[in-house]
Amino acid sequence: MSKEEQEHIVILEKYLNEKSTKFSINDAASVTGLPVLETQYAVKDLMQTYDCKLKVTENGDLIYDFGDEPQRRHARKFKDKLADVGRAIWRWFTIFYKFMISITLIVYFVVFVLLVVALVVAAMSGGKDNNSKGLGQLFGLIARVFWSIFEWRTIMGYNSYYYRRDPYGYNYKHYKEKRSILEKTKKEKGKKSDDEKKQFVASIYDFVFGPPRVELDPLGNAQEVASFLKEHNGVISIPEVQALAGWTRDEAENFMTECLANFDGKAEISPNGSLYGEYSELIRSTDRTGEAPIIWYWDEYEPEHELTGNKTGQNAGIVAMNVFNLILSGVVLFGGLAAELDLGLAGEIFLGWFPLAYSALFFLIPLVRWFFIRPLQRKQHLANVRKRLMRVIFQRHEAEISQEELIKVANSWKTTEETLKPELVEEAMLDVIYDLGGESYVNDEAKIMYKFVDLDRELDDIEEIRKERKNNHDDTGEIIFEA
Repeated sequence: MSKEEQEHIVILEKYLNEKSTKFSINDAASVTGLPVLETQYAVKDLMQTYDCKLKVTENGDLIYDFGDEPQRRHARKFKDKLADVGRAIWRWFTIFYKFMISITLIVYFVVFVLLVVALVVAAMSGGKDNNSKGLGQLFGLIARVFWSIFEWRTIMGYNSYYYRRDPYGYNYKHYKEKRSILEKTKKEKGKKSDDEKKQFVASIYDFVFGPPRVELDPLGNAQEVASFLKEHNGVISIPEVQALAGWTRDEAENFMTECLANFDGKAEISPNGSLYGEYSELIRSTDRTGEAPIIWYWDEYEPEHELTGNKTGQNAGIVAMNVFNLILSGVVLFGGLAAELDLGLAGEIFLGWFPLAYSALFFLIPLVRWFFIRPLQRKQHLANVRKRLMRVIFQRHEAEISQEELIKVANSWKTTEETLKPELVEEAMLDVIYDLGGESYVNDEAKIMYKFVDLDRELDDIEEIRKERKNNHDDTGEIIFEA
């Protein structure tokens, strides 16, 4: 960027902060004294820096709206930064605590089992120590499980995934759990396993903290839009951005301006007043390998918020072990065992107070998590219902549709998903109407109707624009000169 261009940006930024946050190119040029073309370039640079939405007036003029107070893109407020710090602390605490959970649960379970065995053997043999062989075998059996405590992949999560269904039948991405030690042993012996069970240590971590949800790529939306543009003649409308990412209208408008700045696009207005982005240069490619796949918002359901993600047998085993530790630590403290064995203060802390407190916390954390997860599960369910309704609205894109027809079509397109009921649809449509700029009303036949006039117009307009551009070349052609 030249020094002159930087000066133009500074001038326009001063105008933005002092004079007006909503303006047309002509407004900015007349006030700042910059040439119209230079103003356009400077505005594009500002759109990379600040959140911006584009508006179309009734006379077809384009207004750049930077909000009442310009906000830097992806800027984090103090509370957001504080939340980030909290999440980072929680992440490292989780890693540390995962080590401690497994070590404490398994080690104390073994220690208490050995203590019980020793007491029984001592009672049966008059106190003679003849169980050393049995102890060696016991340690041999748990050695491999204990070692998995220190495996980094088990601590941090997983790097591959598969699809599974939530209780309502929605398929979603789920990380593939690390195979259990017992299942590995079966395969080593040539035995086929019908079910690759989750590793026991991983199930302990998930019992307390819950399984990790599949994380989205932060650059995925921009990559997806780039692929979409190359497949659709280099033009995209704001409703299509919503259909790709599931955003509200405001979020989609802000992202559209960011794409215009990043991908050297240009905002255009159709004859009917529909705003769209035009990217003639981006679609010219020599190699399209490695492009992000185009996945519509409704084609990928929200991952479930799981309490443990474990099977009933795994949870039962973990609960039994922790209850055993809880009871034995209580017996040491309150059953007279500490005095009988003459443990002393250090022994009471090691075999009594510490495992008692830790075993209680082991149950307390998932209990507290349950209260937070319940509303998240409800929100996730409604989000998946919203996806199904948006699919019908976008793919049918009629100006009006009745609730009855909406439910009928959505249910006819389902595979493993639940059958939608009117009450659930009515709740989910509150967000859909707001996000898509629609409205609802009751007609003369007492039917609930949904109207999306602007959405229908914008989708029709962008299709007509694509038809006019269908013969545009999107390849760079053969090389005719090289230096």
